[in-house]
Amino acid sequence: MPKKNEPLSNKSGKKDYLDRVRKVFNFRDRFQNKIQENIDLKQDLNTGDQVKSASLIYQVRYLPKFLSSREKAVVIMSALVIFLCLVMIGYLFWRDNIIDKPALGGVYTEAIVGAPQKINPLYASANEADRDLASLIFSGLVKFGPDNGVVPDLAKDWFVDDTETKYTFRLRDDVQWPDGKAFSSEDVVFTFNAIQNSDYQSPLRQGWEGISVRAVDEYTVQFELPEPFTPFLSSLTVGIMPSHLWQDVRPENALLAQLNIEPVGLGPYKFESYSRDKQGYIKTYNLVRNENYHLGQVFIKQVSFKFYPNFELAVDALKNKNTDGINFLPGSLGEFLQSRKDLDYYTPSLPQYTAIFFNQDKNDLLKIKNFRKALLLAIDEEEIISTVLDGQGNIISGPILPGVIGYNSAAPKGEFNIDEAKNLLDSLGWKKIEVKIEQPTDEINMDENRNDKSTSTEEDIIDIDSDGFSNYLYKDGVELSLNLTLADQPQSIAVGEMIQNFWQSVGVRTNLQIIESKQIQKQAINSRDYEALLFGEILGADPDPYAFWHSSQVGAGGLNLANFKNKEVDDLLEKARQETDVDKRAEYYQMFETIIIQNIPAIFLYNPNYTYVVSNKVKGIELDWIVTPTDRLGSISGWYIRTKKGLK
Repeated sequence: MPKKNEPLSNKSGKKDYLDRVRKVFNFRDRFQNKIQENIDLKQDLNTGDQVKSASLIYQVRYLPKFLSSREKAVVIMSALVIFLCLVMIGYLFWRDNIIDKPALGGVYTEAIVGAPQKINPLYASANEADRDLASLIFSGLVKFGPDNGVVPDLAKDWFVDDTETKYTFRLRDDVQWPDGKAFSSEDVVFTFNAIQNSDYQSPLRQGWEGISVRAVDEYTVQFELPEPFTPFLSSLTVGIMPSHLWQDVRPENALLAQLNIEPVGLGPYKFESYSRDKQGYIKTYNLVRNENYHLGQVFIKQVSFKFYPNFELAVDALKNKNTDGINFLPGSLGEFLQSRKDLDYYTPSLPQYTAIFFNQDKNDLLKIKNFRKALLLAIDEEEIISTVLDGQGNIISGPILPGVIGYNSAAPKGEFNIDEAKNLLDSLGWKKIEVKIEQPTDEINMDENRNDKSTSTEEDIIDIDSDGFSNYLYKDGVELSLNLTLADQPQSIAVGEMIQNFWQSVGVRTNLQIIESKQIQKQAINSRDYEALLFGEILGADPDPYAFWHSSQVGAGGLNLANFKNKEVDDLLEKARQETDVDKRAEYYQMFETIIIQNIPAIFLYNPNYTYVVSNKVKGIELDWIVTPTDRLGSISGWYIRTKKGLK
């Protein structure tokens, strides 16, 4: 209580003073609280590691308290621009860096003319269908790379000694057969011993005579040659067989083994199934991806083959989309596929030539060089290439092709010259004869039911022209004629018919002897039962012409189709296959070719382009240059049908 007689103003002043003090302290508290709130907010906004990510949205709500309306508009526009930029950056990144990449899956079906018989590396070289299937099922010590050089396959690497007669190969030690058995040097030794064993009857045997092979250890093998042989490495692409499966098959029974139809190998694909027609021929053959392929998994899940007796049926199957490709498209049948716009055409170079081989033992006329020269001069190769091959080929002058060792672009060759051909035949005594047509002396038999006549004249025997002369040449009352043997294939027949017209235009009656494709080897070539043979020869990776022109290759089993024997040629070919100096080897081949051109044991027509047709659904096919038609499948591990998105 205020003291007695204390002035009232003093009491009131004290109260006011206390109120002012309280207000000061209350303001301080509120000010401190506000500051603390701002500090806390700043920490929340700038120090993300002090708060949980879930609180960011809560923190952002404070931003409007610090921004004016104009600033808010700027922030919104900036955010929109940033968003659009991010979208554009994402699109550009996707466009430039995200691509379709190969994916596992899909089925590829191909039409092949012919039928498989023995899908076995020992025998496959004699049949194109067998070669195609064996190339996918089996792997060799080496294979041909993209530039057609030899690269490792089942072998990791190899070494050649100073004498160039010993080749040592180190094998991969991470390969297994489909049944889990480990691949080893035992399989390699077994395969090449089988090739050399006459009981197996392998057509490869002749090329392996005198070569020994032995196992140095479980994963090392060594080959020893009797003398240097430059193309040796390319012969080691032959598929390796599983010794643990074949060792129980007697060599003399190997041709009958079920393993020839249901083979087991180490290639990118493995056998799945097949079907036969009523005659027993295999009509379809299915392969599936080898999941344990030692060179990496392939993309296409299944590869199927359908077999046809001729190219017309095979092309028709592709036209009607019963297959996705065809192993070879003859130029004369290309027009039938014009309705399919989804096909890709591949035309790689092929070391192959088509020629007419003369068998002088079957027709004495062929022993006369000027007669063979007349036949050469009567042929217009340019017209053949233009008409039959649709321009897909090159004229050649001899057995050494462009792009290979020893090729000589200036090599001489007789040019197409009808007049000179006729003069040569005339100089040999072959002339056209004048045919006098006498009136028929036979009685004319006619009755009320028959109003025709039966006569016999020289015109029925001798072909004559409008002037009354024979169309063909005669000598000593004998007509000049020649038989030309060829395979029953559209392109071969078309070429054969043109050759027939060319030769008959100079007075040589030409008879075409057409043999079924799969029988021509047996019926004509092996027995040399032909006068002139129209045939194509594939030279191989190393174009060594020894097998085609050396005297040792004459007769059954050899590839010297002209039965040509020449001691100088033999010496040159033997030297060339031992020579490691490329220039010297080329010189030998040029000398060899000169002798061949001068002697005319054959007429070299053209080097055809190989046309391979595949649906554009199949990607990754790269074909520039191949050694054999089978090599079109050499890069199949990189083919694909299905895709997935991924970074470059």
